Amino acid sequence: MCQLFALEAGAEEIRDQFRVNKVMMEISPRKQIEPTDNVPIIVGKQQERRLIESRWGLFPFWAKDSINADLDGVLTKEIFDRIIKKQRCIIPCTSVCKVEDDGKQKQSVSLTYKGSRLFGMAGLYEERVDPRGQVHRTCTIVTTAPGLGVEHHWKGLPVIISEDELEEWLDPGMREKNMWQSRFTPLHADHVSIKVEIEEPVKFTFQMLAGGRA
Repeated sequence: MCQLFALEAGAEEIRDQFRVNKVMMEISPRKQIEPTDNVPIIVGKQQERRLIESRWGLFPFWAKDSINADLDGVLTKEIFDRIIKKQRCIIPCTSVCKVEDDGKQKQSVSLTYKGSRLFGMAGLYEERVDPRGQVHRTCTIVTTAPGLGVEHHWKGLPVIISEDELEEWLDPGMREKNMWQSRFTPLHADHVSIKVEIEEPVKFTFQMLAGGRA
């Protein structure tokens, strides 16, 4: 499951890598993006490609699988039938992150893609218009089982869209959903770099506990 990720890249780098024609939001690099945060997504086929804003987590936000959508479920569940056919997007990312806690210590784990510093996660998006005419856009990250050497840290990882797959994934005219099953393979250890850091516990002093200065 992907619950945290980073996007340490600006609009120009994203535009150049994913051949975006129109940037429709302001972007600043972020080290930690969490569910319900607003995120940039890329939509549209070549010559019509836009970078737009979306909230991470499909409607309804409280649903168990609103932030991630397992690839097998996306291809078989009726609830995803419409959006997998014509509402696919790419969510730009520089690393996928998580915090592990075994009760004794916490450690942060980050995964980067060896193919490129900036990479695109497969996503699906939904748009709804409220009674006032305002558009509310939400998205989810498509995930699949991790490959060999990665499964120790993750039960599911984002599907990464390669440069060769970019045009087809973003083309709403490509509506044969079953074609995606054979295209996407799990990320193995040789595809990624994993960094593990022990989180140092905060040491409280008497002055800190009393509201004073340490």
